[in-house]
Amino acid sequence: MARSHFTYCRLVLALLLVAAPAAASGVAPEASGPVFIEADSLTHEAGNRVEAKGNVRIRGEGLTLLADKALLLGDRDEARAEGNVTILKDGDTLRGDRLSLNLKDQTGVMENGSLFVRKGNVHLKAQRMYKLVGESYRLERGDFTTCDADPPSWKFTATDVDVTLGEYATGKNALFYVGGVPVFYFPYLIFPVKSERQSGFLTPRTGNSNKKGFTFSLGYYWAISPSQDATVTLDVQSKRGEGLGLDYRYIRKKGSEGTFRGYAIYDSQQQRFRGDMSQKHLETVSDTFDIKSDINLVTDRTFYRDFAEQNGVYNQNSLESSLSATKRFRRFVLSGELRYVEDLRVDVLDNRKTLQKLPTINFTGVRQRLGDTPLFFSLESSFTNFYRPEGIKGERLDLHPHLIAYAKPFGPLELSAWGGYRLRLYDARGTDEGAGYHGSGIVTGGGALSSTLARVYETGSAAMPRVRHVMIPEVRYSYVQEKNQDGLPFFDYNDRIVSENRIVYSLTNSVTGKFTGDDGSSEYREILYLRLAQGYDFSGTRRDLLTLVDEGRPFTDVMAEAKVSPLKHVSVGAETRYNPYHMRLSTVAVTADAGDGKGNSAGLSYRHARGEVEYLEGHTSLSLVKPFVFTFSGRYSFDRKDFLESLYALEYRHQCWSVTLSYRDRIDNREFFVSFALSGIGSLGSFRAF
Repeated sequence: MARSHFTYCRLVLALLLVAAPAAASGVAPEASGPVFIEADSLTHEAGNRVEAKGNVRIRGEGLTLLADKALLLGDRDEARAEGNVTILKDGDTLRGDRLSLNLKDQTGVMENGSLFVRKGNVHLKAQRMYKLVGESYRLERGDFTTCDADPPSWKFTATDVDVTLGEYATGKNALFYVGGVPVFYFPYLIFPVKSERQSGFLTPRTGNSNKKGFTFSLGYYWAISPSQDATVTLDVQSKRGEGLGLDYRYIRKKGSEGTFRGYAIYDSQQQRFRGDMSQKHLETVSDTFDIKSDINLVTDRTFYRDFAEQNGVYNQNSLESSLSATKRFRRFVLSGELRYVEDLRVDVLDNRKTLQKLPTINFTGVRQRLGDTPLFFSLESSFTNFYRPEGIKGERLDLHPHLIAYAKPFGPLELSAWGGYRLRLYDARGTDEGAGYHGSGIVTGGGALSSTLARVYETGSAAMPRVRHVMIPEVRYSYVQEKNQDGLPFFDYNDRIVSENRIVYSLTNSVTGKFTGDDGSSEYREILYLRLAQGYDFSGTRRDLLTLVDEGRPFTDVMAEAKVSPLKHVSVGAETRYNPYHMRLSTVAVTADAGDGKGNSAGLSYRHARGEVEYLEGHTSLSLVKPFVFTFSGRYSFDRKDFLESLYALEYRHQCWSVTLSYRDRIDNREFFVSFALSGIGSLGSFRAF
């Protein structure tokens, strides 16, 4: 029989909407628009009875239903579909042997059903899938996995599964299978079935360490509300004991936000509680007033050396806490800060000699024009109260007003000049030298002459049709009065201002290219940046704080700063200082990074300061041999002639799971960790087990 086409009925559209896969909207829309029915045989009988047989295809509202047979009973508000029933919508697919629905309350059942949800690559199977009232479903003997293979690499099964879209799916008598073999049993299991943040256990992490012994970490992620979440972690260490960690994050109105992190452990080796805590908060009171806090506390000086893993944390020498407030006016900024420093160096017995700033108050006058003149006025001022139980303490008032003038005397030339007076007033106590009231004023000034020259070149290349070259020559003079400051108290390096009578000449070049993408879009990227500079000190004495020299010679090092990006994912940068008298490099800092955008990348950095430090740092990530990803990072000290730290990691990535083996080697510790993750049960944890 020839195929029939029928643009009819609200009943058919309701069938499609009710039987839609789980990704359908939470509220069933009103039926609207045409519905097309195709079948080898199509019959419309009295009582709104519609029967379609043979290669049934029903389309409408972005949905498609396929079946061998479909029957709609309008007088009973029922619909049925049999034989290879398939429903397609937005990449989601629902299949089964038989479908029956009550169109009035939008409930029904699919026998031997399987559901694929494209977002998350979720696969669900069940002997019977019940559509309940609202957006709730029930599955009898259901399976869950994110693996495409059949049989899957892993899956969860449960005797009864209740699903509420946008919330959770709960299952009873659940089993976790690996390659068809049952591994774990859960009396009760919860799967989130929503795309936003999800509460649940994180995948555990195990390992071994010289200092900690065998370690096992299990975290639970709690999505408290749309503006709050937290992670609680249980940490078991065979050599040190059991620890508990908490990470809490929140966002408040007007952009206010904050975090809290804490960790505590009863150290079985030292027979005492140890831990640390950090808190950060930004309170936006108004557009012009905010309050910030950054509090960091630790129980003892060696805690990070024993328990921290990240470079820069386990080897830090100090811990700072601060509380600040900033008020912005139209032409002024007023800020205050309390800053407390905890000295973590092992050779320091206590913190009684550590200098604290309690508080520092800054008042800054934003640069403003004086009438119709080319002159501008600005002010930098600060008041600091220095405190410590033992040693010198006191107050310092630092005032630095200055005038700036701008002009363009000769076409493209730009001229600026400035002058000021820096006055420091002291009240010092706790020392025989420099105690009492003191004051010192120093004259400052300078000027700069520069020009900006630019030209655009047409290359004739389709990939990079145009480049722009900008060149900025500049001559800058700076003056700081030379004055004996030995009689002043010494709290920090602002109490010993280095004199200057120096001219610096520089040339800056920048080349920017316009690139055309495969889709015809345009992108601008800096290809080359190069700045060369050198100074001459008229006092005849070269003071260079960066290289810690005072050679009594007027010419400064030749300073070079460069960055080259020939390709989008390739860049090389360098900062060097060359001594023209000894014909050698004073400092070198070189970095290079490259990648292909496909998971392969490498980076290298070298640092050298003559007589101070020399080390090499590198990292790489390689995914050339699928499905393995290898990563490495390390730091090598040329002074020690040994690696300061090395980290090796090998990850095996399957379509629906991955396992990572990592090994960290430090001078005082070696650690090995194993991390396992299931796709769809990722870093936020997608299941809870009880």
